[in-house]
Amino acid sequence: MSETIIINTNEGPVRGLCENKVLSFLGVPYAKPPVGPLRLKGPEKPEPRTEVLDCTTPAPMPVQVLPPGHPMKDHPMSEDCLHLNIWAPENPGKPCAVHVWFFGGALQGGAADSPELDGSRYAQDGVVSVNVSYRVGVLGFLCHPAMKHENPDGLTGNFGHRDQIAALQWIRENIASFGGDPSRVTISGQSAGSGSCCTLMNAPLARGLFHRVICHSGDIFQPERDVPLEKAEFQGMELLRSFGCRTLDEFREIPVEELYADGDPMMKRVGALCACVIDPAFLPGPQGETTLQNRCMQVPVIIGTNLDEGSRWKASEYIPAITGRFGLPLDFYASVGDINAQANALAADYWYGRHLAWAKIRTQDYHLPTWQYVFARRLGPAGAFHGAEMPYTFGTLEDMKKSGSALPYEPGDEKLSGLMHSYWVHFIKTGNPNGEGLPLWPEKEGNVHMQFDLESGMQDDILTETGKTLYPLIEKWMRSRMG
Repeated sequence: MSETIIINTNEGPVRGLCENKVLSFLGVPYAKPPVGPLRLKGPEKPEPRTEVLDCTTPAPMPVQVLPPGHPMKDHPMSEDCLHLNIWAPENPGKPCAVHVWFFGGALQGGAADSPELDGSRYAQDGVVSVNVSYRVGVLGFLCHPAMKHENPDGLTGNFGHRDQIAALQWIRENIASFGGDPSRVTISGQSAGSGSCCTLMNAPLARGLFHRVICHSGDIFQPERDVPLEKAEFQGMELLRSFGCRTLDEFREIPVEELYADGDPMMKRVGALCACVIDPAFLPGPQGETTLQNRCMQVPVIIGTNLDEGSRWKASEYIPAITGRFGLPLDFYASVGDINAQANALAADYWYGRHLAWAKIRTQDYHLPTWQYVFARRLGPAGAFHGAEMPYTFGTLEDMKKSGSALPYEPGDEKLSGLMHSYWVHFIKTGNPNGEGLPLWPEKEGNVHMQFDLESGMQDDILTETGKTLYPLIEKWMRSRMG
């Protein structure tokens, strides 16, 4: 049985629900709708209001292209997508630590309302949990030289990341009304959401807005994920020209349905993925180098990947690009299987190797509190795939079953979920995942990490035979960027 509840924010009152001692507020705006003349402009504070805003149902997800059969295919989309979903304990007694989640999706897509991302379990365990919806794709990351003249700070593009900062500013100013402690904020995300956390660790505008970080399978050490400002501006001009637009204002007038009529416009018309733009007004320099030189925020971090990561581009292009980066023969993975199996094995080694090297550099060179994990629970033919760990840390395996997930979860998975969720809760609350009743998870030291499976525990770092050759090359490559 749920009841409605009203809480006041700086912009005005919002109505949510209270059920099983958990408050939920869905679709709380943290910025003005970025539509019309505000399209492709930085987020602005919401207008004050006196009327109660209903926040009992999810808001639309950001505009994007969904593949056929996507589980969110029936969820509404809109440019008006700058909202938060907030779950909080009822009557917590004292201010609670805050968990902030940024969804993944290659900065091209994603949603804050996916069933595995329900924050109720965090609230039941004394944490205020907040999912952030931010702009993606062309609306989130288009860059154009005219933008710096529109902004008094000279900022250009990176609207999705600037949305994330605006959300953190809103949280700092308002989360106490929901029982949260703005001095104990942990940002977290998966894939592009994890990469976003890394970006925010490097962005001066985000300093002081969070205090801990959890990175699920995403980093900023791949140089192709940083776009130089001049290149990004050129791509933006090319895109505008492809629509017959001479100015940004003309581009702002194109209906979003026309903008996405042929699919994602950046990919279809310019052949580019959206990525963080290295704009000196937003970032001091390339993110990989800034992080590896310890010029980013020096906060406690959990770093992890999954055993069967496979996020990559076309196999025939990926294999020569990555093997060439490390001086390996093109056929180094030939014994694994066909070209796609080779690319997947290379991707798994490369993703794991970057995160392992980062964890080692943080602890061995900079003595920063760091915990590393590998999620190794294999479910179905895809194994421990990219993103498989999320319902475990959120404690939402039952929600996944109700949503029609075909994954063969067993009773042991609930135990694993309880373990991972408990570590995450302790880290969010204290900056250390360890707590009473939990097996010791040491900070990164030596050559072991925490491996999560039906039987969890500390394991040797190098996971595969090919990794024994590739990993030292990855660490050398990353250390060469430390300056």
